Amino acid sequence: MCMRIRSIGVHALGAVLLTAGLHANAAAVDPAIAAARAKVFGPAHVNPDTGEVSKDLVIISWITNASFAASVKGRVVLLDTFVTRLEVSPGRTPFVIQDLVDLHPEAIFLGHGHFDHADNAAYIAGKLGIPIYASTETCDNMQLDAVKIFGAGSSVNCIDITSRGSLPGSEVIKIDQLEPVATIHAFRHLHSTNTAPQDTTFPPVVVHVPVSGACAPPCNLADPRDAALFPAGTPLSTVLDISTSRTGFGGPISIYYSFRLHGDNHFTFVWHNTTGALREGCALPNNVPGTSPPVPSQPGQNALGCFGPAVGQKLASLMQSMGPTDLEIGSVVSLGYGINGERDIVDYNTHIAPKVFIPNHLTAVAVESSSLEWKVGYRMEQATMGIPESSRPELLWLVDPNDYLRPLVFDPSDARWAKPEQDD
Repeated sequence: MCMRIRSIGVHALGAVLLTAGLHANAAAVDPAIAAARAKVFGPAHVNPDTGEVSKDLVIISWITNASFAASVKGRVVLLDTFVTRLEVSPGRTPFVIQDLVDLHPEAIFLGHGHFDHADNAAYIAGKLGIPIYASTETCDNMQLDAVKIFGAGSSVNCIDITSRGSLPGSEVIKIDQLEPVATIHAFRHLHSTNTAPQDTTFPPVVVHVPVSGACAPPCNLADPRDAALFPAGTPLSTVLDISTSRTGFGGPISIYYSFRLHGDNHFTFVWHNTTGALREGCALPNNVPGTSPPVPSQPGQNALGCFGPAVGQKLASLMQSMGPTDLEIGSVVSLGYGINGERDIVDYNTHIAPKVFIPNHLTAVAVESSSLEWKVGYRMEQATMGIPESSRPELLWLVDPNDYLRPLVFDPSDARWAKPEQDD
């Protein structure tokens, strides 16, 4: 299987101008920027006058589901933009869409194009004039969203980071957006799926057995007290439709991102918002609607969504080659949960080999307040798969809504992240 490596530069004038403004003309900075950044990254890490975020730290802040705001030594980006229970006023989710606009990220990275990841992306990007990085197919949807939100003839700067129809793992893309602070590499990987076969090499752990009509895979249960503790407010969608388009084939085409800092122990973190079946090379089917029998829309993928074990092994090798990895921010929720438990999550852990794991995708598919059930299943799956304690990453588990906007702070210069000498 051939692999193509190419480099993508920074195309967003808005991001360049914003960075220049924060550094060169502090008096001109909108106070809303500093306020939003203090809310998201913590007031201790944000200059209240300039809005600058600490330049010696990596700060990760959860904004629901698989979406995060990240400050990479002061460079602010969004990893996905969907917000669970986004309301007109702060409620169970303690912020509103304007807070994400006021945050002034310089770029948006989308893991894939389903609504529970890509909603709000075109709106934020269009408001700020910043780039969206996504697959070509997901970028198609972003342009549809721009027209719906901003009117005929509108567009957003969506940067295609993999070629249309390319096989997972066949291209590794170098993204220059955060240079000279960090280099980003990206490639297509596998969306989670319920079409992979039953793995007979270990007993899968299914915490809640599916019950017909009551609980279907991935079977997870909400805390019945949740509704009383956090009564519903007015959904933003009733006054402003900034959801993403459901047309085209961009939904399940998934991108894996690796961020590697220059200097400071080459602190490295990866982010993926879905976790597919590496062993079989299977992902969510992406068939042409209305075809019978189903016709796959993606080259190399069959009607069950499988590319084959060779593609899965290629992806596993890529993950390993980008190590050592300090931090994995990865989806712990898999559509294959009812078949193979959380096997696929453990497999990604094994190949990425992070020191620390921050699970995500915990408020969509995984219902709100079900986070700790997934933790139980994950821990049990590690045991049934024979993963020794010494090979398991440290867990920084997220529980909603407690951990929304709780800054997770990493000092890249800490000796914990020391690695063998490597060229930049």
